[in-house]
Amino acid sequence: MLDNYPKEIMTKNGTPIIIRPLVKEDKDRFREFLTRIPDEERWFIRDDMADLEAIHSWIENLDYSRTIPLVAAKQEDGTIVGNVRLQMRLSECLSHVAHLRIIVDPAYREQRLGTWMLIDTIKLAMDIGLEKLVAEFVAGLDEAAIAAAHRLDFFEQAVFRDYLKDRHGRYRDLVVMVKTVHSDWSDF
Repeated sequence: MLDNYPKEIMTKNGTPIIIRPLVKEDKDRFREFLTRIPDEERWFIRDDMADLEAIHSWIENLDYSRTIPLVAAKQEDGTIVGNVRLQMRLSECLSHVAHLRIIVDPAYREQRLGTWMLIDTIKLAMDIGLEKLVAEFVAGLDEAAIAAAHRLDFFEQAVFRDYLKDRHGRYRDLVVMVKTVHSDWSDF
């Protein structure tokens, strides 16, 4: 399943990046990465990424059969600049579906890193036999990610109006997008 990693890619500005599975030794680099994500965005991550104990426990107990966390790291020094998580369900009725979440360091946005990671995650989903990918976005905050998902044939499944609250108590819409995964690249 993860035999094809690490993978080398190049950002739009020419920075060499390695995409690879997150490992226990990444704990400090991963925490450092999360500190570079603006508070407004971290607020909407379902897991409490400010809770260092929760991060420590999650990384120490990695279970790739349930969650496949990949990181994008600078080739020169290993600094983590992106993360994608593919969350699978163990119940039989949802075993064909996975949820994904991508986070990209603000300094590496508009460098096609998120798009590369999304394409790689689609390929991984194909390889492990998934049929549907689900991604959730915050309207007004994740517009670039929504546009990238549209380009890769995710479609808007639902919009939950005023579903989320930001840290100031203002309501935000939650946009749920889905991609049907084919066993080959026939949908591109």
